[in-house]
Amino acid sequence: MSLNLFLALLPTVVIAIYILKFDRYNPEPAGLLIKLFLAGCVSVIPAVILERMVPENYYSYSTLFMYCLSGVALIEEGVKYVFVRLLGYRHEAFDEIYDGIIYCVMVSLGFATVENVLYVFSYGTAVAITRMLTAVPAHAIFATSMGYYMGKAKAYPNTRAFNTVLSLAVPVLLHGIYDFVLFIDQPWIMLVFVVYLIYLYKKAFALIRETYNQYPFR
Repeated sequence: MSLNLFLALLPTVVIAIYILKFDRYNPEPAGLLIKLFLAGCVSVIPAVILERMVPENYYSYSTLFMYCLSGVALIEEGVKYVFVRLLGYRHEAFDEIYDGIIYCVMVSLGFATVENVLYVFSYGTAVAITRMLTAVPAHAIFATSMGYYMGKAKAYPNTRAFNTVLSLAVPVLLHGIYDFVLFIDQPWIMLVFVVYLIYLYKKAFALIRETYNQYPFR
């Protein structure tokens, strides 16, 4: 049991350390980071309630995709988005585009940690190892896109509305495609999944490289 708990928490710790090590100009208050993480943990509750209200009556690839998009991705990314907007967006410490990535990743790590602990204790060590490289990083990757556009919305008032829309639309789309690929029961789909996962990793790293070195906008 202790091994499974360690494996369930390990990806959260590694990702948090990696994201925070680039916060070089104005490091975020520890209290705010903890609050965002705990909010992510709590966000699992409304997400589960809302997801159970959506019927799983897909009968084709198109209806399956719509279910993944609106019945899972929109709900999970939506509740995370709401908590970041409530707790982080107007905080005085939000003065860099990269801060948006940090805030969104912290909320997502809270969500992913609770989800991961539940999965690992239900299905065991093999699932823990698999999710260490897939599901938990995926949540952080979706959050990286959310935070990137949220940071741009904060930094550039002239394009605020456009970037605000993208800050929710892009992670929902990325998450929806991720779940859609996993739901397809075909022998060749794992190749597609691996290619898509590599794309997600590269996209997240690119957004981090683009933003962490930019000076504060205040």
